[in-house]
Amino acid sequence: MVHKTMLRSTNVGILSLLSALAALLPACGASPAEDLDQAEEGDLSEQTAALGGIVTRHDACAAVRCRDGFLCEEQDGRPVCVPVPPPPPVCETDADCSLVANYCGGCNCNAVPSGEPEPKCTEGEVACLVWPCQGLEAACQAGRCVIANEN
Repeated sequence: MVHKTMLRSTNVGILSLLSALAALLPACGASPAEDLDQAEEGDLSEQTAALGGIVTRHDACAAVRCRDGFLCEEQDGRPVCVPVPPPPPVCETDADCSLVANYCGGCNCNAVPSGEPEPKCTEGEVACLVWPCQGLEAACQAGRCVIANEN
């Protein structure tokens, strides 16, 4: 059972909220009496010109989320999920690759393109008794640097 006093206080609260919103409308650049649904085309074009071209076109992919391995691409004004293109090759021969010790959270060895610096650790580094890349070789396979003789 709802008490009449509760209903009155709820109605007063809603009326206060509506009054506050009506007071804010002129601050937004529109009087409460204006209705954009009934605005003439000329008024809308003036409002668009006043924006100074901030919004130039609709992004068809704005509300589309593609599954992993795909990305959204606009084709004929419609969003389409297409496969992500493979990354460009980073090596052509084994000489284009080298080994880099990685002490970030463990004793690891990475095969990287020659000249790439050692990784920077965001967490703590560990101390290793033996160089992690000892006995390993870097190789180029399908345009990617890999550890060739990893067990």
